[in-house]
Amino acid sequence: MQTFIQDLRYALRMLKNKPGFSTVAVLTMALGIGANTAIFSVVNGVLLRPLPYAKPGKLVRIYTEFPTMGLKKFWMSPPEFLDIKNEANSWESVGAWTTGGGNLTTSGEPIRVNTATVTSSLIDTLGVQPALGRNFTSEEDLRGGPRMALISDGLWRRAFGGENDIVGRQIQVDSQPVTIIGVMPGSYVFPPGSNSPSELFTTFQYDPANPGGRGNHFLNIIGRLKPDVSVEQAQAEIVALAEGWRSQGRSPHLLGERHPVVMLPLHNDIVASAKPAVLMLLGAVGFVLLIACVNVANLLLARAEARRREFAVRLALGAQAARLMRQFMTEGLILVFLGATAGVVLARVGLRAVLTLAPDSVPRTADIGIDMTVLVFTIGISVISVLVFALAPIMQMRQRDLATVLRGTGQRTSGGSSSHALRKSLVVAEIALAVVPVIGSGLMIRAFWKLNQVGLGFEPRGVLSFSLQVSPSAYQAADRLRFSNELEDKLRAQPGVKSAALVSGLAPLRPINANDTDIEDYQATPDGPAENVDYWNFVSESYFDTMGIRTMEGRVFERGDRNEAAQKVVVINQAMARRFWQGSPIGRRVSPGGFAQQNQQPTWFTVIGVVEDTKNIGVDKPAGTELYFLQPQLAAFGIASRMNFVVRTDGDPQALAAGIRTAVRDLDPAVPVYAVRTMGDLVADSMVRPRFLSVLLATFSAIALLLAAVGIYGVMAYSVAQRTQEIGVRVAMGATTGNVLSMVIRQGLTLTVVGLGAGLFGAVLLTRLMSGLLFEVSATDPATFIGVAGLLTGVGLLACFVPARRAARVDPMVALRYE
Repeated sequence: MQTFIQDLRYALRMLKNKPGFSTVAVLTMALGIGANTAIFSVVNGVLLRPLPYAKPGKLVRIYTEFPTMGLKKFWMSPPEFLDIKNEANSWESVGAWTTGGGNLTTSGEPIRVNTATVTSSLIDTLGVQPALGRNFTSEEDLRGGPRMALISDGLWRRAFGGENDIVGRQIQVDSQPVTIIGVMPGSYVFPPGSNSPSELFTTFQYDPANPGGRGNHFLNIIGRLKPDVSVEQAQAEIVALAEGWRSQGRSPHLLGERHPVVMLPLHNDIVASAKPAVLMLLGAVGFVLLIACVNVANLLLARAEARRREFAVRLALGAQAARLMRQFMTEGLILVFLGATAGVVLARVGLRAVLTLAPDSVPRTADIGIDMTVLVFTIGISVISVLVFALAPIMQMRQRDLATVLRGTGQRTSGGSSSHALRKSLVVAEIALAVVPVIGSGLMIRAFWKLNQVGLGFEPRGVLSFSLQVSPSAYQAADRLRFSNELEDKLRAQPGVKSAALVSGLAPLRPINANDTDIEDYQATPDGPAENVDYWNFVSESYFDTMGIRTMEGRVFERGDRNEAAQKVVVINQAMARRFWQGSPIGRRVSPGGFAQQNQQPTWFTVIGVVEDTKNIGVDKPAGTELYFLQPQLAAFGIASRMNFVVRTDGDPQALAAGIRTAVRDLDPAVPVYAVRTMGDLVADSMVRPRFLSVLLATFSAIALLLAAVGIYGVMAYSVAQRTQEIGVRVAMGATTGNVLSMVIRQGLTLTVVGLGAGLFGAVLLTRLMSGLLFEVSATDPATFIGVAGLLTGVGLLACFVPARRAARVDPMVALRYE
């Protein structure tokens, strides 16, 4: 212990005497360790940390799929849920839910809350118990049962001040009385992995004898497997049951071979979409850490070279090589400790930036943080870093010829030559390592640029959107129509408003409806498209003008189409026209299947126009088929209580927000306005994941380039110092400034080109792993590879320039007297 303390004191004294070296080494390690710690925090929170439920490994998501429509991981219908619950033997329990929103009225202003309608079995399936109160009972599941609610810990504190007497209190949800029976734990997040979790839970209250149609898919389902049942066994049982249901005619179109039921482990299902991106970021910062280690190894190697006579004298006087190695390792340990400490500070700052940029599509962001697992990881990579970057100097010290060093009066000893060769090799490795993240960043930036060039099919500039929901019990269909009409009139009367419209589904990021639709004189074939439309949209007649959607054929809705005697009409998009009709679709007829109709005869709507395709499911996805219905013509079928509005102005859209809230309050003070966003923001949100990856990769690439440039500069500066006498002789013999500049730069560019060649070869192999994250860009895109090669060559030139100028200014008389 006493020896270690002596080594520690000596190491601190040596580092203190070289503040420039120590600062550069610590900052270099801080960048590498800090970036890795921040991204590992994301990996740990998203991919590694268990879900906050009892025995989460036994939880499985259950989906149905529609291969002929290209629909995977789709919702299930209530009859399908009951079939699985009652007939499958693989489950301890099965629960279902659907999410939405509701207007919560307490003593103050109504507030909008995220809601989940669940079966009473769901929370038991997850293995979570309320922190206060109780869970739902099976009787509260049934139609006609008492209306009860569970609330989240966050809502309990936000809306009710965390009052302990909350259980048993009656509240109003969408103007309906509901009794609170419990408060969920603070760690409870539902739906699993959601970044916008539900805050209020109520039960379906369905009729088991009449649960609804098998074509009505809207349920999410989770099952808990029995302890001795695997996912594969449960899947095999579901396949067999589905075949039985199909053969019995219970669900001939929804289950079985054409529409299978599939299941996935819950954790895998949650993180599947984010996993490739998160692992790619971890790989990128891994390259940054390796570059940092190589850089510090180069620094220590240069420091060891400067101290070679000291080491030689101490060894000649009888010092043990192991003791010298331990001292060098102690210095490295101190540098890594300081670097790791600074790295954790940088990681905290960087993690806040990452979470700010992180899209909602990255699940479990609430679980991301620097915890004990992350700190253990940081300690681990720090210890490995000591071994990596201290190994080379130690090996050089052990191989050194003591007699040569002790006799040497100049700098050009055999040990110095071998050390310089190693340092060159390390710089080549640095450049090769830097190429991969820089090319990855270039590919993501190029893909993001292409994504921004995609036509949306509408003009988002100058448009503000917002949502609201009227009480389903207080507003019947005619009342909802009247409310929306009056609100549109009030919005159009606002100063600066050019137009306003109602729309049921907001582009550019909304889920597929996949609605059954009858198309007159169309016969579906096994190889052709099914009679199914991706999107139904219910709009007012000014919608297309407000959104700037172009009419490609025919006409769009007019005011006269609102009349009760008017013909029922629809507008379709180009994708639907291409899919179902060879020629012009104008005058053709469609009927919305699935609407509850008093008579059994279909209600036909005539196509009057074709509009440009708009992006609905994402800017990077193809436009789906879309039917636009005029909202007033659907009053007989029912009008949704949830409404979206879009408002166009020539000025700042956000300036309309206050007037919109006033207009809604004038009509009904109990209706809160929420999700007030510009269409530009909605478009930006639809591209947040590629922007997130582009920004982070660009940041890591910049760090990698900086470290590589420092490495090249260090080697070239050391080379110039070593060759001072040689350069002086060359100048004395008539070498020009240009000759000296050319010599030094050529040496640096040789290292750059060799490293660049190795890095490009590695990038060709590794960037294929990110091909699924790129939009209309090949993983081996020539433009990106050429651009990165040029960039790194330029960085190499800049890093060589200062040492080259220093060499060109060598005074031959001073250099020749140097020895």
